[in-house]
Amino acid sequence: MSTRMFSLQEGAGAKAVRGFAKILAVMIILVVAGLGDVMYIIEMSKIFAGQGVLLIFCYLGAFTSFMAVGYLLLGKSAVFRPGPQMLAAWIVFGTELLIIALNIMLVFSSDRTGFLGAWAYISPATPVFHMLGVSLIYFLDPELKEKHREMEMDAAQRQANRDYEHEVATARLNIKRKHLEHTVRELGAAVNSEASINAIRRHAIAMNEELLIDMSGRALPMIDESKVIEGEVKTLAQEAEVKPVAKKPVARKKTRKSAKKKPVKQAAV
Repeated sequence: MSTRMFSLQEGAGAKAVRGFAKILAVMIILVVAGLGDVMYIIEMSKIFAGQGVLLIFCYLGAFTSFMAVGYLLLGKSAVFRPGPQMLAAWIVFGTELLIIALNIMLVFSSDRTGFLGAWAYISPATPVFHMLGVSLIYFLDPELKEKHREMEMDAAQRQANRDYEHEVATARLNIKRKHLEHTVRELGAAVNSEASINAIRRHAIAMNEELLIDMSGRALPMIDESKVIEGEVKTLAQEAEVKPVAKKPVARKKTRKSAKKKPVKQAAV
């Protein structure tokens, strides 16, 4: 029992030591990164001496190295996934250490020829290198890739729905065109029918009568529309002229050939 308790206490102590070691390692890395940023600020202050606004932006750009190293430490500890993202994180971390070392060497070197001379020409752009490394690691995140795949899938589904709606609309238009063709054909047959022609004649005659009334100012005899057949149109007046007037029969009084005289009764005396 006592051995077990001792092993548990030793395990807890070892765990605490490992935690402290991790914290110490992080502090060392961040201090070195801060030292590199300070060296970068010293180098840039020689160029932007007396220019307050530009010097402020220089300070902001200098501390991007410190923040990039912090992002790498945090990401490699809990965020980055094994695979391309982790490999890129190691490469960028090594590049950050190299940039910090070159900036420190550049500040303390009096002879800026050869490689250090070339680095003195490139070193003002070191914040861009930090941004490039962090962006590369960020865009290699598998969750971001999955999100992009989901967005592509949603876009493909929306496009498929639009294609379906377009096909449905096209089919409806084709059906409407066929309906229109049938309607035009049947309408032509209906217009050429005898009943339609007679109706058109009656309408034309009525319009003609209205125009004549408007022009003459007199009421014309009415037209018997039932007589409008095969182009034969007769007004009531024309019918009255054509038909003979039927004479009414005169009622004759009945006469007797021989009138019988009634006997006259003589009054009695």
